Amino acid sequence: MTDSTPPPWVDDLFPFPTPPALRTLIDIAWQDAYDFFRENESYDCTLLETHYDFMFDLATTPRPPDGCDAYPEIDHQDRKLSVPHFATPEFVPFGSLGDGGCIGWLVPAPELSRLDHPVALANGHEHGVTLIGADTRTGLEFMLSRALRRWREDPDPEPPAGRDPDVWLAQNQWRINARAKDRQLADRLAAELRVHPDPDRTFPGSRWNGTAVMQDTEFGIVFDVPEGWRHEPGADGIGVLAPADAYNDREPVVYVSSWESSLEPALADAERLLDTGHPATALLGLKDIFVNAPSGHFADLKPLWARAYRDLGRPEYAERLDLMTPMYQ
Repeated sequence: MTDSTPPPWVDDLFPFPTPPALRTLIDIAWQDAYDFFRENESYDCTLLETHYDFMFDLATTPRPPDGCDAYPEIDHQDRKLSVPHFATPEFVPFGSLGDGGCIGWLVPAPELSRLDHPVALANGHEHGVTLIGADTRTGLEFMLSRALRRWREDPDPEPPAGRDPDVWLAQNQWRINARAKDRQLADRLAAELRVHPDPDRTFPGSRWNGTAVMQDTEFGIVFDVPEGWRHEPGADGIGVLAPADAYNDREPVVYVSSWESSLEPALADAERLLDTGHPATALLGLKDIFVNAPSGHFADLKPLWARAYRDLGRPEYAERLDLMTPMYQ
């Protein structure tokens, strides 16, 4: 390692090992952030957070390696991975799109300790997720394709007719330089990931509406189900993946949204399912209530929802419910 070589960034962003494809992206960003550190003797975490804003911003702040003092100082609260609005804890974001939406992994059973996960978009404005990749590498290829599509629809700026080109360039050169740098970053990331983004690329589960990514409802999300396990689709688009014996043979009581409806029958059913050792069925019903009931009922759901996660051996997801609480008060 030389003076110009950055020390390895600390791999502590997520509750599981960072998949290699995302490590590649963060390593590239960290190299530029370290150049800033060498010149200014201060680690500017915002360089990592917004380095790839043509694709997404990092969803949380990487902790600097020892010896790299950060400015502004990184607060522990800033590093907590939030749950996007209308999403459920099984969606683990790694990027923010800046409009309320996020890109992240679908991790229905963290205890399986898998090394990579399907990638999806949660738009932050409605329930459900849009699948964009079977793993991190294909998800990033899709996001690079999305950038190419946006650039095709919004070409590099040129001096308009009637304007003095020299004056216009003096005022807008920064836009041209920023676009050129974005293209260089996109080319470098694609080369290092060995992917081939294309502005017309789609992934089963998503479709284009101009430059917007839309969910293709003809495709359901399919997870790799271990022997002796079971996956049941749910209203949140993810559903529940759990050991088969954690399910009951019957469906949970359904909440029907109406002015006169009450949560009590569905909540009582979820509690019975938990008491009889069927947390997977209880969890499926509780998440479906979350999607279909008014958001003000989150507080009613949370105790049983957290218990279902704990009974399934997923205490980290029970804790993620705490992060959701302020959004639904």
